Amino acid sequence: MLQEFDAIVIGTGAGGGTLALHLAQAGKKILILERGSFMPQEKLNWDTSAVFLDNRYHTKETWQDKDGKPLHPQQAYFVGGQTKVYGAAMFRMRAEDFGVIQHKGGISPAWPITYADMEPFYTRAEDLFQVHGDLGDAPSVPGGYGSSFDPTEPFHSANKYPYPAFTNEPRMQTIEDDVRKLGIHTFPMPLGLKRNEANPLASKCVRCDTCDGYPCLVHAKSDADINCIRQIMHWPNVTLMTNSRVTRLLTNSTGTAVTEVEVVHSGAEKGTATYGAGFFALCAGAINSAVILLASANDKHPHGLANRSDQVGRNFMYHQADALLAIGPERNEDSYTKTWGTNDFYFRDSDPAYPFPLGQVQPVGSFHF
Repeated sequence: MLQEFDAIVIGTGAGGGTLALHLAQAGKKILILERGSFMPQEKLNWDTSAVFLDNRYHTKETWQDKDGKPLHPQQAYFVGGQTKVYGAAMFRMRAEDFGVIQHKGGISPAWPITYADMEPFYTRAEDLFQVHGDLGDAPSVPGGYGSSFDPTEPFHSANKYPYPAFTNEPRMQTIEDDVRKLGIHTFPMPLGLKRNEANPLASKCVRCDTCDGYPCLVHAKSDADINCIRQIMHWPNVTLMTNSRVTRLLTNSTGTAVTEVEVVHSGAEKGTATYGAGFFALCAGAINSAVILLASANDKHPHGLANRSDQVGRNFMYHQADALLAIGPERNEDSYTKTWGTNDFYFRDSDPAYPFPLGQVQPVGSFHF
């Protein structure tokens, strides 16, 4: 007999975990499907070799690029998804990001929604993930630099972050001061870390030097596992199935609605099963959501679901980032260093010969030799 739910959420990362929390709070009978298990809480969470050299918490899958060459993705298949190993920087998109942006490589077209549409949800998300930050003040002198100011920061209806910003440790404070002397605006990073600087004894976050891409051994990083799934997983209206990989979505005979999901269980209850619902949320990440849509092809949708454009799965998502290492005579004894950044070059360079966006500059959370 087909087991039916009000809603089925596929994936427990930033999108699926947050949505599952709110559906559960609304009293809906929900099924949450996660292809991985819970990430083990172990000393190796903070071991640099285990995390970055052995890839202990990343999938061992081998993907292929467009030329058929092997590709090893840094995907984390655990409850909480990529938020278990993210850097905890929780930025809002800039208001201009929703419009047309001219890049060197071409035009990024406008979104069908605006920042104003999203702003109330950013506010709720910052509260849910306990974001620490400071909006600062605009410079008092036009063209000058203030003590804390991001010229690209969009409107915040709450006028502040839920928790105060992280302070700098001594060396990072000196570096930020020197950067400001160059006339560059700096601002505190908005961080989803559970730090109580006023009362460190009551703080989960200990400002360790194993943050950023590490799992958090003490659960001080705000993630979709700790902040969302574990808040509801024992509720009577919530069913959580781990080690359960969705292989495809099934539609009705006319192809107008998804009615069931096909799941391969690899945990205690191995085998293939189907589950039904009136509402489905596919939150398996940019890549695996595309995989599921393509694998769900049928007579009514021969190229996969939601793929009338024939673009599903054709464009690889990539986090473009470069790291610069500077060696100086001063020792840096700071532990957690990802406390400030600058967006002065986010939309354009100061050089009029290159009027294209360059991105954000921020320190890394830590660096281990």
